[in-house]
Amino acid sequence: MNDQNLIKPKRDQTAEQRKAAASKAGKAAAKKRREKKQMQEIAKIVLHMPFEGTDAQLDDLEGLSFEDYPDRKLTVSEISILKVAKKAMRGDIAAIQFLRDTAGEKPVEQIEVSADIGAACDEIGKLIEAKRDADKG
Repeated sequence: MNDQNLIKPKRDQTAEQRKAAASKAGKAAAKKRREKKQMQEIAKIVLHMPFEGTDAQLDDLEGLSFEDYPDRKLTVSEISILKVAKKAMRGDIAAIQFLRDTAGEKPVEQIEVSADIGAACDEIGKLIEAKRDADKG
């Protein structure tokens, strides 16, 4: 085993080494945030594109090739979003949900909490009594 290749615990690193590691981590996190934001923007654009076509024109989209745009270098995320958009336009619910969620338009799931603690306690008590009665009988 080569101990020189092992990562030292932070407590064994110098302040300079910790600073360099933190800087590297910060840059990686910023890059990831930029990529996520870019994917979100692409998904929003695709979701809000006007399409005034028929099913036959939708079939024509299947023949769309990214080689048709040699000047444009598409990223993997852009190609992925476009492929998912094609599936969504065909009615694939999972693809529709993916685009909606990626675009940041996912509906908020809410749980209503009653402010009336007394009523909630009474309801819990009734449920406990019903359970006891069911167990006895």
